[in-house]
Amino acid sequence: MKKILSSILVLCMSVPLASASFTDVATGSQYYAAITYLQEKGVIEGYTDGSFKPDQDVTRAEALKLILVGSGITIEELTTYEFPFSDLENDAWYLKYINKGYELEIISGYEDGTFKPNQNVNLVEALKMLLIAKGVDLSTVPVETSDWFEPYTAYAENLNLIELQDDGLLHPDQTLSRAEISEIIYRLMYVEENDLESFDISLNWQSYQNELGYGVKYPYGWQVVTNSDGSVVLWNQDEENGQETWAREYPNSASVTLAIYKNTDSLDSVIETMQEGGYEEVSEITVGGNPAVMISHIGDVESEFDCYVFFPSGQVFAMFGSYGKGALALQSYEEVYAVEMSAVYVESAVTTPTEWDAILEEARSLIQVDGQGAYALSLFTDKVLIETDTIGVGTGPVDYYYSVGADVTLKYERSYDVVLDIMDGSTSAF
Repeated sequence: MKKILSSILVLCMSVPLASASFTDVATGSQYYAAITYLQEKGVIEGYTDGSFKPDQDVTRAEALKLILVGSGITIEELTTYEFPFSDLENDAWYLKYINKGYELEIISGYEDGTFKPNQNVNLVEALKMLLIAKGVDLSTVPVETSDWFEPYTAYAENLNLIELQDDGLLHPDQTLSRAEISEIIYRLMYVEENDLESFDISLNWQSYQNELGYGVKYPYGWQVVTNSDGSVVLWNQDEENGQETWAREYPNSASVTLAIYKNTDSLDSVIETMQEGGYEEVSEITVGGNPAVMISHIGDVESEFDCYVFFPSGQVFAMFGSYGKGALALQSYEEVYAVEMSAVYVESAVTTPTEWDAILEEARSLIQVDGQGAYALSLFTDKVLIETDTIGVGTGPVDYYYSVGADVTLKYERSYDVVLDIMDGSTSAF
């Protein structure tokens, strides 16, 4: 698509979330918000070593417990217990949860009379238990297949409780990790708590900000590519179809190119120029309270979705979105749209070279000082987590944070809350 105006260098930075409360849940994790929310609500607990084990598979019994507690259902202690299933162990921790789940008809078990409490739960099993526990009426949910789980998955997709995999498929039989089931439960609880029609997919995305104060949110899993001209591309690579560069969209890929332009034209003149250029959809909208122009073009192979935001600073923040027409097209459209609608300008975020020098001097004075690591990291408001070594240095996981503005990487050891070292550039090779 034709681009208007003359570009100015764009250099993106990241604004992270706050510190995690579990030793193995990094601040840059896409599940951080969900896990922290559920911990604060008393739905989940960690292990005695301070870990959460987010990647560990969840069993059917564990999933049921999380769902019951997350649904606010009171679980009574058992004095006597009549086994509804043939494969439950005496005095097992899960008996009271299975008893309550069976009593409320949240679970029914298998045809052979078993429940298989230690079998890993899959996506549709978890959704069924969760939506029944929440008392969701599925009678009016439109379905496209005769699969028994279709009402549950359709409802969950409509509310953005779940998202498609990178290949554009749902994979209903996929097993869930502790982090993944936490995300689903959290999203439904958040929607109910805030009386929303659906979950905002961009709510907890990573945030990127340039050195001039302009920024957007972007999905986890997307890459950040800095071009030689200074423009930045946020890119969801279609690895399933062998995509190697963002320059051409593949069926299940998406990208948003960011650039800043001098505001030499009025909003009305930009709209007029685009309309004369033959673009099908040109509309005036508002992004974050600022006037903007949205331009879209739906093609046979890929679709384009561009947005120009006119900020009071006298500059235009331009975002050129594009996505393929594969099975992931609808989700890609929603992600590209959400990226562009998140555009902001924060004047206070601008940091001068002199300020970076002062920040670096203070941070370097805290190297190897136990208990001061989190504080040292907080000095770098643009830091982004680039890698985590889960084995670490023998005492716990180690995170590597990169600051674009200072152009340094900080090696952070969690268990002692200490910055082990600071090196120039973006690297984990300390």
